[in-house]
Amino acid sequence: MKSRLALVVIVCLLGVTCEEAVEQHPSAHGQLAEPTASPKQTPKQAEPAPTAPLAQLPEGAAVYQDLLALVHLADFYDPAGLFIDFGTAARAKYTIGNWNSGWLGESREGGVTVSTFGKTARLYLPVEARGPMQLRFRAKPYAAGALIAYVNGKTAGETRVSKAEGFQEIVIPIREDLLRMGENSIMLRATRTAPVRGKSRSIAMDWLVLEPKPAEGESPRVPAELVVQSVDAGSSRRAAVLRPGARLDWFVEAPKDGVLAFGAAASSASSTLAVEVTSDAASSAERITAKRSWGDRQISLKGVAGQIVRVRFTNEGDADLALSDVRVLRRAAEVVSIDQPARNVVVLLIDTLRASKLQAYYRKSRVTTPAIDELVSEGTLFERAQSPENWTKPSVASVLTSLHPATHRTKEDASKLPRSALMLSEVYQKEGFKTASFIANGYVSNAFGFDQGWDHYTNYIREQRNTNASNVFGEAQAWIEKNKDSRFFVYIQTIDPHVPYDPPDEFLKMYDRAPYSGQVQNRRTHLMLDEAKKNPKKYKFTARDKERIEALHDGEISYHDAYFGKFLTKLGELGLDQNTIVVVTSDHGEEFQEHGSWGHGHSVYQELLGVPLMFRWPGVVPANLRIDPVVSTMDIGPTVLEATGVAIPDEFEGRSLLGFMRGDWPQAPYVAFSDFLDHRRVIRGGDWKLIIRGNLSQVMFDLGNDYWEKEELDGTKNPIAQRYLRTLHGQFLGAPNRGHWLAASGDSTGKKKPGLEQEKQEMTPELCKQLVALGYISAECDELLSN
Repeated sequence: MKSRLALVVIVCLLGVTCEEAVEQHPSAHGQLAEPTASPKQTPKQAEPAPTAPLAQLPEGAAVYQDLLALVHLADFYDPAGLFIDFGTAARAKYTIGNWNSGWLGESREGGVTVSTFGKTARLYLPVEARGPMQLRFRAKPYAAGALIAYVNGKTAGETRVSKAEGFQEIVIPIREDLLRMGENSIMLRATRTAPVRGKSRSIAMDWLVLEPKPAEGESPRVPAELVVQSVDAGSSRRAAVLRPGARLDWFVEAPKDGVLAFGAAASSASSTLAVEVTSDAASSAERITAKRSWGDRQISLKGVAGQIVRVRFTNEGDADLALSDVRVLRRAAEVVSIDQPARNVVVLLIDTLRASKLQAYYRKSRVTTPAIDELVSEGTLFERAQSPENWTKPSVASVLTSLHPATHRTKEDASKLPRSALMLSEVYQKEGFKTASFIANGYVSNAFGFDQGWDHYTNYIREQRNTNASNVFGEAQAWIEKNKDSRFFVYIQTIDPHVPYDPPDEFLKMYDRAPYSGQVQNRRTHLMLDEAKKNPKKYKFTARDKERIEALHDGEISYHDAYFGKFLTKLGELGLDQNTIVVVTSDHGEEFQEHGSWGHGHSVYQELLGVPLMFRWPGVVPANLRIDPVVSTMDIGPTVLEATGVAIPDEFEGRSLLGFMRGDWPQAPYVAFSDFLDHRRVIRGGDWKLIIRGNLSQVMFDLGNDYWEKEELDGTKNPIAQRYLRTLHGQFLGAPNRGHWLAASGDSTGKKKPGLEQEKQEMTPELCKQLVALGYISAECDELLSN
């Protein structure tokens, strides 16, 4: 049973009541302009209107999320039902962004923009009311035949379609017993296709409505477009116009001290606007009388802070109603000014270090890392940092290019970072920085395209040199000392926590002092664990064996930390600690049978995707600051570029995190996306995580209450959190430009960005031997080395 919270018009950020706020924006002279587009048979969302003045932002408030600017992310219900315009970005949240769902993207038919599909297409649609429903859509069939609808895996019905030059309105009824509350899986299957523009296509979809089945003899209502335009109601504002009975549902993560702010005006003397704020645990409602002039309102979100909520606006009156300036506000923080940019950058990526191994992230961890702890106390830690992939090559490619794995396409054993990918080192080199890399992982090598833009490039595996932290940090220190009078960018990738685990004895004894005579051998852990992953029946590990394996790994972390501490001390001795921004992160974590396996590169659980991310820049980055929003390690590049005063390239897809540290937060939503090859797609937002598998099955986790991901959720008890993640994930996967993934169709920032050409590296026996020595064993290398 959901609890009910009383929603009241309370004192807002200014200390002014919402009623007072209305009085402060008098607009007695204007009237709501009638929509320029009348209801018609072919509804289309209007293009964004020219920018109109916003309502005055309350003092002490900052915009957390501009919902009206993201109106294409809202579920729009015209009086007929849930309306989906397949010629706009609004469709992406119902089609998983076209990923594996059968949709073939946009095209033009009969003067309108449509989406087409071949034999089958899938949709994921929310349902709240019980009763029989129907799918009604305007479409152009390319071939005569049957069109069958399946709802949640069961046949709902079929209809015959005939090939025609124009569009037809098609209706398929859905029985009540096939539907469930929350998300419903819909599959459309055509029995015939035809070749169209080089592909087999069956249907061109213009729009679709999921609506209650009308009573016998009742004519279906004509769906109307959602109009976003300039509305004059005493002053001109950009607004969404809702006709009577229409509603908009936005989904947002409510911030601490959050306030929902909006303006409303009616086309007649007055109209009733219902505003509901609902999470999966609580719901509240307020009815407001909108008049001909703008009335500005603020509603507290304090009762749902930190939760995913649905913000619903319903026009319950008899007149058209305009919504303007729909924003979620937060309390503005004091902004730290930057008098001078950072002079230098050091990025340390500790290979195979999951966040939960550090006490800074998981207090129960036994692993001691005094150097990292000191850096945390002197800088800023991001509590919910995600890696874009679960193994080294694609993850590091994302860190060094600020591109998502689906963009740089460096995702497989033989994949090579394309030469056309712009690396962070190239940007700094062009700006006159000295650039140096010290890399102890064979996948991040010249063989795979990572040698671009470096004045000094070292890969210890390829050069068959000592990969221990003592050597890597020592050489990095020497280079920095030699180049300390120049501005520099240094990238260090250490590998000590990676298999084979073999810490010095003093560090092993920190976690395992008892005698051990079992099967685990330090330098052969990579071979043993890889075999145990592929053939779990071959190795039966005792509890003592498992203790030993994890103690070896933990010892490597503490060993590494000892030399990281010496490196930081050296920076101080060289006088570089105050003007150098230091970043610490990892490419992925490591599993110790939390979900039945070992190592990494096989799953998308948090022991692999949850990584540390921390920054130290004394005097600018606040000390001992913890940032809660979800971020990605592909945001590192834009962050250090902004910190050093270097322009962020348009090619980069991440965003700078410096605003979080300065108090000038970027606008929400705060989510991160991860992949596992082409088999998994992951989104994390707040405490929630959604995994979509290649077969389109899904699973959710509530990380706030299930840290170790033991309870799989199907979304039925968490429909609002599920809808939030589905919406943003679909928008991202369907975005033509992932650097501007929130943009709507027609927005110039959302124009299609050409993808990078995939490049391959020929795998040789020599290269495979180097990778195997590191613990990487692939089918391709297995075959090469067995011949």
